[in-house]
Amino acid sequence: MSQDRHSSYNTRMPPGAETTAIACLDVTPSARIVSRDHAAARFLKANRDFVRGQRQEYFTAQPANRFSNALRAACDDLQPRASILRAETAKATAPLQINILPFQPKLIRIVLFLPQSVGEAMPEAVPKLTSREKSVLRLAASGQRRDRIAFELNISLPTVDMHCRNLRQKLSALTTLEAVAIATKMHMLDL
Repeated sequence: MSQDRHSSYNTRMPPGAETTAIACLDVTPSARIVSRDHAAARFLKANRDFVRGQRQEYFTAQPANRFSNALRAACDDLQPRASILRAETAKATAPLQINILPFQPKLIRIVLFLPQSVGEAMPEAVPKLTSREKSVLRLAASGQRRDRIAFELNISLPTVDMHCRNLRQKLSALTTLEAVAIATKMHMLDL
């Protein structure tokens, strides 16, 4: 992959972006995968050559030295910088472009621009939720706070927190609001 550096945090769409699918994952400076969206999870499952490690998964891209330099630049304490890695040769299942963005202190967001054929080949699986998780999700989607959710469902606050944590994990979300947005996009609240 060739490398372009940009000082802005904006992602620049690769050529032919209208024919790409987008996947996101968050990694530590050592490239350990902390979270991923559904598209990234499907991509990584189908393309194990982008993952190393068994107990803890680490994202990898070639050439490794450019990828590690981009990770270091994104988590620089004084002046974090975004990097763009572009594919030098077009492989059918490889990302067209990888954007490496500073996200939070010691957390990096990686955006994969995938060929549309790869995005279409990976159907979006709807995670199975328990009836209580569905109830918590619906109440959260209606704008209820955790204390109101606990009151409505006659459960304790720690139980609400546990269901929200499970929802975030099952929907690959960082926050409960993001879980609601993902569930809405997947039409899970229509049922």
